[in-house]
Amino acid sequence: MKKALLCVGNELRGDDGVAIAVGRLVEEHLPSWKVFFGYDTPEDEFAKLREFEPDVIVVVDAMSGFNEDKIEFLDLSDERTYVYSTHNLPTPILLSYLRNICVKTIFLGISVLLENVLHFSEGLSENAKKSSQKALQKVQELDTILDER
Repeated sequence: MKKALLCVGNELRGDDGVAIAVGRLVEEHLPSWKVFFGYDTPEDEFAKLREFEPDVIVVVDAMSGFNEDKIEFLDLSDERTYVYSTHNLPTPILLSYLRNICVKTIFLGISVLLENVLHFSEGLSENAKKSSQKALQKVQELDTILDER
């Protein structure tokens, strides 16, 4: 099974870079996953994703409006669902485009404090660092489920 992880975020905006950190962890710990770093413009990775032809795509991104330690797979198939994003393309629309590449497209949201993504600031907060480790565990759990199928 071909598994892809699309990481969305800006490392110069503090905790908004948490998904990039997750991507690096996945590269290190889950070599069966192909990681695509979309940064601020994840749509730039669409051609590479099409070429890869994954069986599943997990989009990982920071989100706000939830408890800071919330890390979970969310169903954003309803395009009216609002998730805060610092990126040009709203997350539900991004996912609808990706579902044209791969039907099994899943969103993994990592909740961060809004004030930790609004200003230029390099590096993750301690909470975001912990969240990136927890997100890796979520991807590892999903990997186990996918491999059992």
